[in-house]
Amino acid sequence: MDTPPTPEEIAAARSLVDRWLAAEVEGNPAVAAAAQDLESDRRWMVRLNGEEKEVFTVWFELRQRSLRAETYLMPAPLESHAEVYEYLLRTAEGLRGVTLSIGAEDALYAHTEFPIEFLDDRQLDRMLGSLHEVTERVFVPAMRLAFGDRFTG
Repeated sequence: MDTPPTPEEIAAARSLVDRWLAAEVEGNPAVAAAAQDLESDRRWMVRLNGEEKEVFTVWFELRQRSLRAETYLMPAPLESHAEVYEYLLRTAEGLRGVTLSIGAEDALYAHTEFPIEFLDDRQLDRMLGSLHEVTERVFVPAMRLAFGDRFTG
């Protein structure tokens, strides 16, 4: 896409996300709740039920040319920093379309992004499902490395 989306294309993307989230709340047992951010009509919160990480949140944000989805994986490690980062880097090698990163206060995040021009229900499913899968896969091992006996999960 050479030029930014038109206001109509942005409105269509917002409508797509709104409709898709409503259907997910109704039909996806992993989705506990979803809501639009009260401060932005381009941001949505999705609460997910997990097994390894009981409940977590994915934020969707409609940017200038893409939709980004992000979830908080865990706080900064208290111990075994090198082992935690090595584990996450090795895990990241096998992830398709998901990036792991260090964010504010050294917390760990997972995120994915997709161009607005190709956005559809299938891609929204993929984005949410990928973040759910990554969180379920890495949460417990990373927390055990990062917090040792303090983590009882």
